Amino acid sequence: MKTRRFFLYSAVYVALVGILVYSLNSSQYTLEILGYSLAMPIAAWFMLPVGIFALLALFHMIYHAIGFYSFKRALKKDAALYEGLVKEVLLGLDTNKDFKTDAYKIPAQIARVLSPWDKYKDMGIDSAELGGILQVVKSVKNGEIAELKKFKLPKDNPLNLQNELNKIEKSPNFYLEILKSGGEQDGKLTSAAYEKLIKEAPFNEIKKLNLQLSAQDVMQILRRFVNDEIDVSADEIYVLLDDAKISKEQYLSAAVMLKNKLKPDAFLSIFEKLKSIHADADEAYVYALYELAMIDQVREAISGSDADEFMQVKTLLFLRDHGRTTPTSLFFK
Repeated sequence: MKTRRFFLYSAVYVALVGILVYSLNSSQYTLEILGYSLAMPIAAWFMLPVGIFALLALFHMIYHAIGFYSFKRALKKDAALYEGLVKEVLLGLDTNKDFKTDAYKIPAQIARVLSPWDKYKDMGIDSAELGGILQVVKSVKNGEIAELKKFKLPKDNPLNLQNELNKIEKSPNFYLEILKSGGEQDGKLTSAAYEKLIKEAPFNEIKKLNLQLSAQDVMQILRRFVNDEIDVSADEIYVLLDDAKISKEQYLSAAVMLKNKLKPDAFLSIFEKLKSIHADADEAYVYALYELAMIDQVREAISGSDADEFMQVKTLLFLRDHGRTTPTSLFFK
């Protein structure tokens, strides 16, 4: 209710009280206190407390109206101040704006924390709930695993996805759970889980999942085998390499990696069987023969070949025939 209207209604109400009482009793009443006396009509005595209460109520309304007006002014000023702060934060400028109302203090802290330039990334928020959320977000972005169930996030939420990626990275067997879920997970999670499988899983786990390995995956497994990070038998190596997706260069690279890791018979057997199935494995087979010093077999294998075929091996043979023993590592990396 507006102040003017309240004052008018109060005056009318007090007057009605006085008229009503005076119509019932028009006599006077004298009040004596400490030797002083005051005589007024009884109607006036009834109007006095009502009028006093009306005035107090009026003053109360005026007080809160002034406070509300001051708050609105401060709120308006803070709104303009907040807009300036956001501009400074977005532009990467230092900002030290001070807000008068609580309505903008926490939003201002949040705006600083969310700076795209990370100028205020270590700043806190004066809200237990928001501060807790901020700490959770920071921990997940730093690669830690957080408990997010209480937030009831959708599966495709970025925070939830990053937390799942952290689990794949840090939890020993979580990546296997992702892969065994049958493609129900986000594609990014599946890719991360698959990558960890190839890089870290025992070979029996890789075989269990019966996945279609790419040529790059096969080479990664062979590198792990050469570095004693995984156990793979010679027969299993042959199965891995018996794949049409593997290129000539990859067969040759595999032979270079495996020359000192496998026993000579197993080493040669693998590439002998591969070259009978895959033409791209011919050069790797000839390389294996040369590494095992089976020079006559090398000459037989390359006889009748085109001039531009087996150039590295032919060069090694030429140097050998002219008394220059050259390590194969000069041509085969």
